[in-house]
Amino acid sequence: MEIIQPKILKGTREFGPSEMSKRNVVMAKIKEIFARYGYDPIETPILNPAETILGKYGEEGDRLTYNFEDNGKRRLALPYDLTVPFARYFAANWKELPLPFKRYQIQRVWRGEKPTKGRLREFYQCDIDVIGTESLIAEAEVARVIATVFEELDFGNFQIKTNSRRLMNDILRAFDAPKEKSMDVIRVIDKLAKIGEEAVIEELEKLKILNAKELLKAIKPEASTKETLQKLKQYNTSEIETLLDYCNALGVSEELIDFDPSLARGLDYYTGIIYEVVSHDNLDLGSLCAGGRYDNLCGLFCKESFSGMGVAFGFERIMIAMEERGDFDDLTLNSQILVTLFDEDSISDSLKLYRLLTDASLKTEVYFEPEKLKKQFKYADKKQIPFVVIQGPEEKQKNEVTVKSMQSGKQKTIPVSQLITYLESYEQS
Repeated sequence: MEIIQPKILKGTREFGPSEMSKRNVVMAKIKEIFARYGYDPIETPILNPAETILGKYGEEGDRLTYNFEDNGKRRLALPYDLTVPFARYFAANWKELPLPFKRYQIQRVWRGEKPTKGRLREFYQCDIDVIGTESLIAEAEVARVIATVFEELDFGNFQIKTNSRRLMNDILRAFDAPKEKSMDVIRVIDKLAKIGEEAVIEELEKLKILNAKELLKAIKPEASTKETLQKLKQYNTSEIETLLDYCNALGVSEELIDFDPSLARGLDYYTGIIYEVVSHDNLDLGSLCAGGRYDNLCGLFCKESFSGMGVAFGFERIMIAMEERGDFDDLTLNSQILVTLFDEDSISDSLKLYRLLTDASLKTEVYFEPEKLKKQFKYADKKQIPFVVIQGPEEKQKNEVTVKSMQSGKQKTIPVSQLITYLESYEQS
């Protein structure tokens, strides 16, 4: 029989126990913060009718969406993001849900693009959304959640960039951009950081934007938000000004939230405030979180009109940034104690010790074979288990155990009755 090569597809990843321990710690912190602000979890299917997913993100989004025909000749698609599946879920269930509805969702999504650092074909997104209100308090609350996540994950040098699609459309009208081409223009402007100003001007001119250079000059941010707002006073900036007031009331300072009128976000469904979070310590990773207001998305799935606001945290990029700065260097795996098997005759006694420790909620495992102790110690060392418990014939006779510290190599023999207290004192320190 031919051996199948145990490979995975390019742009996908798999994680061993050490990597999963790191990811679980970060994901648990993000979930705790989401719950702290009143967001409840949901989950939606991986397999979707293609019409649910396709046609919501623009031409590039459709090109990157995995879609295929199954054996029943149905056209299916994998989620490109979690916002569209959420809009479909809400449209199907809104009568039973509290309004406004606040949810968080942490699942994998798929995009058929060229893999680079921080950009994969299969990856996790961590989303929060508020739907069923047009109030800018929702935007301000989302900004507060963003700030809390990155502050509590110790991202000291990050910034929440914001803009308004309504304001951008207002500016585009002033520069005579045809309404039917406004989304094409926004997608081109969204490439500014990637391809540079000259290339963007060239693409805009192909779209018949004859004063492209002046347009980019108009949306270029000034040294401060106050100066930028002053520069754009001929346009309706009230949405941005109200947002900044609400953010300030929630403790998100103007130093943290940066009004950038060139921020575009290329997805078609955004209609109002948009966000993008960057770390100035990890600029090569791109945005760590992004999203915005969508007024018309749910209307694709039901007759009622519901406005929503949400952002997606780029979990994989957050993990890369935290690993690069050594945040997980001291992280250990689950097991803290290994109960050894001294010999065949001591198996039952070792299993009783194992049960004693697990009943006390201490993270413990037992070795499965009565091998030489050296081999069992090596196993504990490889799993980074800090303590090993040994009970040979002499300890058994005195109702004692020997506890060995794998880090120092020191060991101490104590009565079995003191074992839990002894190990708990280390776990709590």
